[in-house]
Amino acid sequence: MEEILNTLIEQSQKEMEEALKKLIRIPSVIDMDSSAEGAPFGRDIRNALNGVIQLGEELGFEIKDYDGYAASIRFGNKENEKEIGILSHIDVVPPGDGWKTDPFEPVVIDGKMYGRGTIDDKGPMVAALYAMKAVKESGLLLKGHVNHIVGCDEETGHRCIKYYLTKEKGPDMGFSPDGLFSVIHAEKGILRFRIQKRFPETSGGELTIEQIQAGTVVNAVPGIAKVWFRGTKDALEHVKEQFLLYNNIKRKRYEWEEELLCLIFEGVSAHAMQPWLGENSILSMLDFLKDIPLTDKEMHNYFICLHEMFSDGWEGKSMGIACEDQLSGKLTMNLGIFILENRESEVKIDIRCPVHVDLNTLWKTIRLTCEKYGFKAEYWQKRPPLYIPKDAKLVQELLEVYNEMTGEESGPITIGGGTYCRDVENFVSFGPVFPGEAELAHEVNEFIDLDRFAEIAKIYAQALYRLMK
Repeated sequence: MEEILNTLIEQSQKEMEEALKKLIRIPSVIDMDSSAEGAPFGRDIRNALNGVIQLGEELGFEIKDYDGYAASIRFGNKENEKEIGILSHIDVVPPGDGWKTDPFEPVVIDGKMYGRGTIDDKGPMVAALYAMKAVKESGLLLKGHVNHIVGCDEETGHRCIKYYLTKEKGPDMGFSPDGLFSVIHAEKGILRFRIQKRFPETSGGELTIEQIQAGTVVNAVPGIAKVWFRGTKDALEHVKEQFLLYNNIKRKRYEWEEELLCLIFEGVSAHAMQPWLGENSILSMLDFLKDIPLTDKEMHNYFICLHEMFSDGWEGKSMGIACEDQLSGKLTMNLGIFILENRESEVKIDIRCPVHVDLNTLWKTIRLTCEKYGFKAEYWQKRPPLYIPKDAKLVQELLEVYNEMTGEESGPITIGGGTYCRDVENFVSFGPVFPGEAELAHEVNEFIDLDRFAEIAKIYAQALYRLMK
């Protein structure tokens, strides 16, 4: 390890923290309604990318904007063909409900900075930029150059990195600061599908459901599900009483909105790759709705069928897709979004599939199971798994850096998350979450520990130097 790199990071720590605060204040959630030329994912993400570009320029790097899809931030000797890459992203998932602070106004409490994006992925991105700065200013003998690619669409489809790769070849090797330490050498396959249904118009009745809103993104366990009922006073009072007696959820609320009764099911949000860490509010909602005597029998049957398909939780047993392998563990399933409005319903589901399981076979099983219940399933994303052998040079070099910096004797690991690494060759995810720490990506009250923030930057600086020697 080169001590000069650690010293340079320590000298920049306060500057790093202020840079991160500026980026957290930009609510960079995808908004296709405000998309425009140079801002394909909306105005706020464009503003955030501008913020990253400005930071890169202030740090003395060469910048190139790829039409608002991504930006590259570079330094080093381009005459040498060896290009070390870093892949990070500026977009974030919606904050969701339940924050103790404003998710887009960074607050430091007990040495932790709270805000959406602090750990996924603005904090690690800033740490990587200052790691680049430390390496550049260290005076150490280096080979090749570093290309830090900052994307704008990691959370919703990776269109950004795909666009970049139509303009440039990918780096020769590198890492993404968007996962866990030590080194992630395998990522599960990802399959995302939807179930849509249109209900015939009715003349109302004693008790109907006007609207359902649950979940914000498919890759997060939904913490809130809301159902609006319309009906007679007696019918609504009965639903309210049943709700108050319902014991399969810890937190529940109700509100009267003029002639509508709104029931609020409160779960616990978590990343879709670790659904067991959350409590899915949609599953609780379906468990309740299956026993409510709606006037619309077709809609009532719809809830009963969905409950049968998904109520066993996150392993996919009722769907007939439960499986696991020795390398990456169990399949996980997350019922992430449920919308019912104007008699049209859409349910979105996220599957994380073990590395050695065939995605095409998995999809066939899902499709046939849905048909059995009278539903038509449609997938919009099917991404194969990532696998790099544990003894690969890149994996071993990053692992050596991590173990030397932490004093641990860790080996490579696998995750259920999906990073940019599967879009390019010879890349692995490397940090920022340390073993034993909570994975707060996509959760409410997301934060980064500021001491860890500096440690992450030091590890990335040492890793870059190792790869450039």
